[in-house]
Amino acid sequence: MKKLLCVFLPALVLLAACKKDPKPVEPGTELPGKIPSDPKARPIGEPIGPGIVAMVTPAGATITSADGSFKLRIPVGAVNANTDILVQEVKNTAPGAVGRSFELQPHGTVFQKPVTLEFSWEGHESWVNIPEALGVAWQDEKNFWRLTKAPVIDKVKKTVSVQTTHFSNWALLQWLQLEPVATTVKAGGQAQLTVKSYIPLSGDDLLTPLVPADGQDIALGEGKPLPGSFIRSWAVGGVGKVQGNGGQGTYSAPATVQKPEIANVTATLKDRKQQLMVVSTLTVIPEGISFKVDGGPWIHFPAHSGPDDEGFEMSGFGDDGYFAIAWPGGTGSRSWNKDNTIALVYSNTKTGRNYESVFYEEALGRFVPAGGSLNVVELGAKGEYISGNFTMSGGGVFTDNDREPISKSTIQGYFYVRHDL
Repeated sequence: MKKLLCVFLPALVLLAACKKDPKPVEPGTELPGKIPSDPKARPIGEPIGPGIVAMVTPAGATITSADGSFKLRIPVGAVNANTDILVQEVKNTAPGAVGRSFELQPHGTVFQKPVTLEFSWEGHESWVNIPEALGVAWQDEKNFWRLTKAPVIDKVKKTVSVQTTHFSNWALLQWLQLEPVATTVKAGGQAQLTVKSYIPLSGDDLLTPLVPADGQDIALGEGKPLPGSFIRSWAVGGVGKVQGNGGQGTYSAPATVQKPEIANVTATLKDRKQQLMVVSTLTVIPEGISFKVDGGPWIHFPAHSGPDDEGFEMSGFGDDGYFAIAWPGGTGSRSWNKDNTIALVYSNTKTGRNYESVFYEEALGRFVPAGGSLNVVELGAKGEYISGNFTMSGGGVFTDNDREPISKSTIQGYFYVRHDL
């Protein structure tokens, strides 16, 4: 008996030692955490611009949005009689929204054959880091957005297509992304970034949405931070630096910049099949108003802002002129108007030209507003800051004492101005 114990005891000691010293696990190969399903209702998007009304016959039809970013293809035999169809662009309220959203009416229409919805992401390339994570969702009667199964993704044409037999509100989205996808950061400031998934995950595959047990389209939630086991690294291209902590990162802008600077923050993801990258584009802006005229060099003016008799105004002065923006107050995006209550003016004293957010149309015999908009992101109290961005396209270029425009112009820019009036 003693002899047997002498034989087995060393083996037991060796076995115990092996259990206490497991093989190291390489970072990124450990079992990922799970993201549970947590659907949330979203508001119905408000209409944007005029809708398209078309009569569809049993012979079928293709209805295309004005800019070509959305197509509705109705095949032969999908309807039994002439049917009026409305395609109305609405605000995209889908989780992970990318690009456009459209309401298709009449709601409840059931087609005899599936119709095809095609969304384009052209013009939003900087937002689409992983085309395989693009999808099309529809909003149900409880205002839940549901991700449609089996989308057809064409990377060459930059389109995503799905088939359906019913109408609702439909939207293009990317269910795996780094948020915010794009934003501005003041010089010396910070931005918090999070890699989010808007679909439930279970296992080690980032690009295969789980189909619910009931077989229905996936109801989307508000987005959950991706487990740190999927995160390989963080990096920044451009100015500033980033510090990653699992699926979350903190970007720190440089203390000073002379003009708007771009920083592309990248989170590299890895599952057991592939390596992926998601990107956030951050624009670091100096205090004041920074703008470009017709794609030229950046111009920067020190500026101040505050309420006036008709709302709010911000104005700046530089070596070559004066720049001002007026709006009624509050945050959000607003289009320029011909009444000059939402207006942009840039006066270049060196050239004697004035740039305004209106243009005189001779055929109409009146001034019309320029394209583009003012987007006020932050409106701080007195002593704090007002920030945002603006674009103006087709604005008038005037010479001194002449109200007939000599040409049209495009201006884009940013503002980070102290509320001091």
